[in-house]
This record gives sequence, structure tokens and C-alpha cells, in this order.
Amino acid sequence: MKKSIFYLIILGLSLLHVSCAKGSGEEAPEEHTDTTTPLTAETLVVYFSQTGTTEGVARMIADITGGDTWRIEAAEPYTAEDLDYTNQQSRSSLEQNNPDARPAIKGDVPDMSRCRTIYLGYPIWWGLAPRIVYTFIESCNLNGKTVIPFCTSGSSGIGSSATQLQALAPGATWMAGHRFGAGASRDEVEQWINSLQEDNDNDNNINYNKMNIRVNGRTLTATMTDNSSARALIDLLKEGDIVIDMSDYGDFEKVGDLGHTLPQNNENINTQAGDLILYQGRNFVIYYGNNSWSLTRLGKMDNISQAELKELLGEGNVTVTLSAVRQ
Repeated sequence: MKKSIFYLIILGLSLLHVSCAKGSGEEAPEEHTDTTTPLTAETLVVYFSQTGTTEGVARMIADITGGDTWRIEAAEPYTAEDLDYTNQQSRSSLEQNNPDARPAIKGDVPDMSRCRTIYLGYPIWWGLAPRIVYTFIESCNLNGKTVIPFCTSGSSGIGSSATQLQALAPGATWMAGHRFGAGASRDEVEQWINSLQEDNDNDNNINYNKMNIRVNGRTLTATMTDNSSARALIDLLKEGDIVIDMSDYGDFEKVGDLGHTLPQNNENINTQAGDLILYQGRNFVIYYGNNSWSLTRLGKMDNISQAELKELLGEGNVTVTLSAVRQ
């Protein structure tokens, strides 16, 4: 009799706990997908969420695509004080200001051997993805998979956050990312997913090996380098032309702000006339002379001599337009 009463009390307390959780207006934390066996769906939605906004979009994507979900959780949970962006000494501020910060993830990353497409979601912190998302990417093998980033923010766009993540997994195929605001509707999410197929069709018409360069009324082509930096640049050009105001430096190059930050693949280079170079992640450089430095190759201009190039670029400032080549 006493045991029966004891079990009834425990059952009543359990029901009371569930009722209180529902009444609070907050969802119980989502559990990780079991990582001991491969995920069953070919599509996986991986996300990091602290306020529930990114999680809401992630769940809609999973429902629309029929994919599995896996939530990135910090081994040391973030507190409200940790997320205080007004405090430069808060945990999140210190992490975001340290490019090498890699917060530990709770548990093991999932077995993604059967996954072909991965939606990767995160909030924008200080203009970037939270550093724990970097930890996730560096903890798994994304080679051969298609990664589709999405972010949530009050106003900031996805910016260079996706290209910085792309640099950590150059063996994956990265599609253009998308930003959602608070209260994103299912229709908005579904329209974006449908547009990805259209973008994929357009991608098939983009030549990633070539780029057009227009300067002083003449259009030249360039052969692109096979690295994540050059691919990220072509991905930007899919969205539209990039116009760069360039100036002389050192009497051997024209340099200008690209307006975007690209992944770097620095190596010691002895430049030649016609070399296209990325410097410090966002400076686009056309060499018409020689230099030796640790730089990232983007490509090389086709069929133009040093004398012709120097004459074309002229003295002083010049405006250069980069555009994608469609097959």
C-alpha cells in the first residue's frame, strides 16, 4: 500500500513538472540526435541557437525538407552574462574577438556519412558566426557534401560569416547563404528553399575557372586558381558584378578594397605581371610588376603582356569591374 502511494506521488510530481514547463512559454531543450548510428536522412539541419530564433528556422527547414536536425550545444552553457554584447569582457565578446577561439561542443558530432546536404544555421554575433560553429566544422569531415548556411539577426546580413566558415571546409560545395529576421514565416523559409534549386540550376551555367575583368573600356579574361578563395570570389560574382577603385602601390601593383572578406590561402609567391592576388582577406590586387610576399593567389589574366597591362591600367587610380563568366 505504501509503495502504491509513493508511485502515485512521483507520477503526480512528474505531470506537474511537465505542466509548468508548458505554461512557462519556453520549449524544453531539444535533445541531440543519437550519434551512435548514422542519421537516416540525406539532409541534415545543424544549428546553434541561444534565444530560440535560429532553432525555429531550423525546425521549419527540417520539416520542409524532411531532414534530420542536430543542435550544437556548448559543453559549458552560455549564461545571460556570457552573451552581454555591451560588455567587452563577456565570454562571447572575448571569443568573437579571438579568431582562434574554439569553444568545446557538448558530446560528439553526429555520424554524417549518409548526409549529402547540410543546412548550417547560427545567429550573427559581432558580424560573424559564433566561434562554436567553427568548432563544429573543424570537428567533422564535410568533403563532398553540399553546405547551405543560414543565419538569424536583428539587422546584420550574413556578410562574410559564411565565407569564413567556407575556408574551414574547402572540400565541401558551399551555396550562397541567407539571413532571416525574428519571426520568419514558414512561407519565407519555403520560398528560400525553393530558390536554392533555381540557384543550383544557375550554378551549372557559371564557369568557376574563368572571370571577366573590365578596365578602361576593355574586357579581359582571367584563369582562376583552384582554391577556396577563388571559388568564394566567383560565388560573390554570381550575385552581381563587383566594382573596385584601385590605386598604385610600390610601382608594381594596383590594389583596391574588394568590399568583402574572402578565405585566405597564403603562400610565398614571386608575383608576375597579370597575377591576381588577395591580400589580407579583402584587398584585390592586380600585379603589373614583380614582388615577393606571403599572398593568396586568385588567378592570372589571360593573353596580355606586361607592357600592355601596364599601359591599360595607366597611372594613378583606375576603376575595375569583375564579373562572372557564364557558359
